[in-house]
Amino acid sequence: MSKQFPRRTVLRLGALAASVPAVASVLPATAAQGARATAGLATPGTAPRPGWVGPNWSVKPFALNQVTLHDGIFRQKRDRMLNYARNYPGTGGLLDGPDRMLHLFRVNAGLPAPGTWPGGWDTPRHLLRGHFTGHYLTMLAQAYAATGEEIFVDKLDYLVEELGKCQRALDGRELGRVPGRSGRALRLGDPHPNQYVLLPPGILDGVTELTIAVSVNLAAAQTGARIFHFGTRSSSYLSLTAKDGAGPRFAITNLGSGNEQRITSSTEVPVGEWAHLAVTLSATGVGRLYVNGVEAGNGAITLTPAALGQFVHNWIGRSQNTNDPFLNAVVDDFRIYARALDPAEVQALSSDGPSPTPADLLACYRFEDDGETAVDHSVNRRDARIIGTGHPGFLAAFPEGQFIRLEPPTFQSNSGPNAVWAVWYTCHKIMRGLLNAYELTGNEEALDIAFRMSDWAHRRLSPISRADLDAMWNIYSAGEAGSMNEVLAELSALAPDQERKARYLATAKAFTFTTLFDASIAGRDELSGRHANQYMAPNIGYLRIFEQAGDADYHSAARNFWSMVVPHRIFSNGGAGQSEHFRQRGVITSGFTSSSDPRHAETCCAYNMLRLTRNLFFHDQDPAYMDYYEKALHNQILSSRRDVDSVTSTEVTYHQNMWPGRSRKIGNVIEYSRYGGNGSCCNGTGLESHTKYQETIYFRSADESTLYVNLFIASTLTWPDRGFVLTQETAYPTQGTSRLRFDKGQGRLKVRLRVPSWARTGYTVSVNGTRQDLAAAPGTYLTLDRQWTEGDTIDISMPFSFRAEKALNDKAIQSILYGPTLMVVRDGTPSYREFTFFKDLKLNGDLAAAIEPTDVPMHFTTHGYTLAPYYISDPVPGEFNPYHPYVKRIEPEVVFGSIRTGVPNDSIRDEDGETFLDRVWEAAPFANHGQFVRRVVEASGRWQAAGRYTPDQCEAIVAAAARAKGDLEV
Repeated sequence: MSKQFPRRTVLRLGALAASVPAVASVLPATAAQGARATAGLATPGTAPRPGWVGPNWSVKPFALNQVTLHDGIFRQKRDRMLNYARNYPGTGGLLDGPDRMLHLFRVNAGLPAPGTWPGGWDTPRHLLRGHFTGHYLTMLAQAYAATGEEIFVDKLDYLVEELGKCQRALDGRELGRVPGRSGRALRLGDPHPNQYVLLPPGILDGVTELTIAVSVNLAAAQTGARIFHFGTRSSSYLSLTAKDGAGPRFAITNLGSGNEQRITSSTEVPVGEWAHLAVTLSATGVGRLYVNGVEAGNGAITLTPAALGQFVHNWIGRSQNTNDPFLNAVVDDFRIYARALDPAEVQALSSDGPSPTPADLLACYRFEDDGETAVDHSVNRRDARIIGTGHPGFLAAFPEGQFIRLEPPTFQSNSGPNAVWAVWYTCHKIMRGLLNAYELTGNEEALDIAFRMSDWAHRRLSPISRADLDAMWNIYSAGEAGSMNEVLAELSALAPDQERKARYLATAKAFTFTTLFDASIAGRDELSGRHANQYMAPNIGYLRIFEQAGDADYHSAARNFWSMVVPHRIFSNGGAGQSEHFRQRGVITSGFTSSSDPRHAETCCAYNMLRLTRNLFFHDQDPAYMDYYEKALHNQILSSRRDVDSVTSTEVTYHQNMWPGRSRKIGNVIEYSRYGGNGSCCNGTGLESHTKYQETIYFRSADESTLYVNLFIASTLTWPDRGFVLTQETAYPTQGTSRLRFDKGQGRLKVRLRVPSWARTGYTVSVNGTRQDLAAAPGTYLTLDRQWTEGDTIDISMPFSFRAEKALNDKAIQSILYGPTLMVVRDGTPSYREFTFFKDLKLNGDLAAAIEPTDVPMHFTTHGYTLAPYYISDPVPGEFNPYHPYVKRIEPEVVFGSIRTGVPNDSIRDEDGETFLDRVWEAAPFANHGQFVRRVVEASGRWQAAGRYTPDQCEAIVAAAARAKGDLEV
């Protein structure tokens, strides 16, 4: 169980928090273990906790505290987020941050809730409130697991303990009936789970005279909320509105809302008091509306229910119009008579006097019994269904009704007064945070809370058919579920008995997004236009299901999905999406200079793609996974954290604009602080991303025989199981060299070194100063297999070069990269900057021939513009550096150095959109001028054969290439 916090301890810790430095030193693993043992959540000598490890992974990660970051850009960004984790919200108290995260949970559970909330989306009426708390849990767990600093686990344990209190308080909710006007009644609307009553079809078919009477106690004066609605189609219905203007309104129509026949009243229905309402329609064409037995309005009503047709949409407490709120009230004694009661009879009903003769009673609902069935006490036995059942184990910062509205038969969208917005996504973030608290720090209470949430999820979802689940998950935004299948599959593995294991795994499979799942298995790319994160995150859970159930389709779906995104929908910074949606396959830059939506590369997408990529690599060590991982980590994620300190805001981007000449502002919105700088989805994932940079630098094979060096980041690896301590010394990504040194340990070990796909020349490896005779093919791993001893060194050289990365949809639109780093043009002009490079190239093909270094590290000039790393994120407060991630290549003529040919280049392209010079230089580097000329001759032959160039043009091209020897040699 988590620790208790006596008052004096809280005060002591609060004082301690005020004195914590902005950047604390990293504690050794043994110190962290000892501190945790004192808390009763670990035992001395316990091995570091690496988080989840799949049973069938062929490679595995190291624990966060087994990899220590050294000085460099990654540690700088990490330390800024650790500073936030220690000190948020900057008020000085240790538990002020956790209390803010708890505020809305406490309110929802009916507990005292001092203070305020985080802000942004975590505000009292926001439909995603609570998700940020889940990310905050994960941040604290990762921060403690990496550093061993007690301040993080103190905050975490307190937060878990208080969330447990909220869950237990929510278990004590009144989930059944409530006191009524006489006996028991039905509570509709939040915070009660019951949402509305679904009456059977045909209940008013053929009725010519009518009385509907009901007792109601309004919880709020809701304009437009329906007490009842009976409909045959969208334009044909009759309904009673609780408040329309001053008082209630009855309407009937068969020609839509513009042709309603109405009875209105200025007599208000009181709030917080019982009132009796009745509507009568007589054969004489007169309708009457009664409030508390007194006629409050009348009018000519010539339509009868029979004239409307067959009734199929019949509800107490809702309307067919999504712009009308569900009724928030207690309802009792709902009656339908097949005749117009006279005033005396209505008065008798309102005062609990003698009831009219039962022969005319079509239906009568008294709501005495618990459960989903509203028993019809008339002789007709037309029982109704109460929509909305609560279950124990629920934990959220909003009412359970939000989940119910997404379910059948409601399928509520993310708009209107009854809107649902990604409730299962929010649930995932909370459960993921709890699981991380358990897996990374050993907090057993967090696991217990997560188990109980899983039981609750099973009760919610198990009665729902596969078809209805598919309908839920395909609702835009509302159906977004994060990686709920991931946490449920992990909990299945952790469950103490086989019955619960099976139950949780079955619930995980309920989150299979079948539409896209089936397409992915079949290799059909159907991503265009889909909400990226909605369909991206479940793939992480598919891998967990594969690990637990062994169903290879889940692995195939995740792997194929990844291949549909990378590279076909990836910007040069590693991000994806426009306005959070996937674009057509291969469409990267279309619309960049128009008035189209500038919200590109949502940071959450990169977060999810990195998680998916990492997990795929555990099963299949395809180097392409790590090439993408490096691109997205070094560029989008690294750049997403602003280069300023803050303890009040995450300072993490939401979108990253890829338009030319824009900045990390879109309009007047600063993307670091969109939605307040706390509380948005990307603020939340940012808490996680910047406290776990070390998690993928090194992996180990499942049999402990092999070390994978995936990323070149200054760090030290401690590998207790093998007795090794290795330090990686590197200035990467500012220099293309790295040294691995065995500080401790000895023994046989295979060291697999990644050869990035961009490292096309000069990748060499030396062991103890001796260069190794190894083939270093770009986009592979090479292996050193030997007996290692303390002091051994591995030196890796991978010289950086400038290169162009072309947009798939327009090969003339290109990004400039230097090694792994996207280099942006610093300029605010909102159109492409036009660059020409081919005339400057040497035999090595490096764009550096046209680029000059400056006095500032990693800053260069070309064509009169500054090139700067994309990851530098506005370090001067109040300034937002405009940039161009893409430039336009203008290469009008085939030229070699100063030798011109007069042959057009840009205007003639092959079937892939490449020019002649593109095809020549894609073979660079060239060993000598002769090899270059042979390439030109070969390319000329192909272009002449294809009819693109004439024989004379090809002859001129080859002659020019031969004469250009002096210009091309370095």
